[in-house]
Amino acid sequence: MTSEPGNPVSEDDLHAFVDRQLDAGRAAQVRAHLDGHEELADEVENWRTNDAALSEILSGYAYGELSDIPQPAHGSGSRFGAWPAMAAALLVAFGLGGGSGYLARGVGMAQSASQTTDADSAWLEVAARDVFLTYVREVRHPVEVDASERDHLVNWLGNRIEKPFTAPSLADLGFELVGGRLLPIGGKPGAMLMYENAHGDRATILMARNAGARDTAFQFSEDSGVNTFRWIEGPLAYAISGFLDRGSLEDISREVYAHFETI
Repeated sequence: MTSEPGNPVSEDDLHAFVDRQLDAGRAAQVRAHLDGHEELADEVENWRTNDAALSEILSGYAYGELSDIPQPAHGSGSRFGAWPAMAAALLVAFGLGGGSGYLARGVGMAQSASQTTDADSAWLEVAARDVFLTYVREVRHPVEVDASERDHLVNWLGNRIEKPFTAPSLADLGFELVGGRLLPIGGKPGAMLMYENAHGDRATILMARNAGARDTAFQFSEDSGVNTFRWIEGPLAYAISGFLDRGSLEDISREVYAHFETI
């Protein structure tokens, strides 16, 4: 691995960068290093993709015991190099016996997402968490349209979700807009905006067409390490997700709520 003289970027730095363990200054140095080394950036993006895949695989076992989860083999030589084998072991361990409770939980969550009642907004929690986990670890392609095309981004997404809007400013909270993308949520167009702070922490705002639930106040949930605040107002549902602590995410959610109330 090559690096700038006097400012070497080690493999440990790259792992810490993926795990968001670097301070803001060092994270910026590593990001700049990756910008100048395309092949290395692709490798780091693959690490993030593997992280996301593991999170998705393990999320269905969140209520089990840690001892139930097979440990990855040591000495694989690369980050999560053995994760496909680990996934297969999980499927065997829980799919063929003793795991019906875990599997039933996953089925129940899918049903709640597709069979929304007036009093049930669980589908929004599931959608927001899955969107966040899918895109939060992307290095080079976290969004479809980046913040440099802010006006085009919000006009395009606003037209697709049938609700004109502007992107909230979260600068006072240390977060800047990365960009956004169009997503299918419940069979209808939905919008995602991503924000990032100087430490590399990310938060996503999900806007989706309401599938029939009643208006709600803030609701908080945590699953797979992802904290989410969500609410429903008329034809739209909103959700803010991140690995941030509850207080920080609530500050962002209140700022976003206040912004959309003025539109």
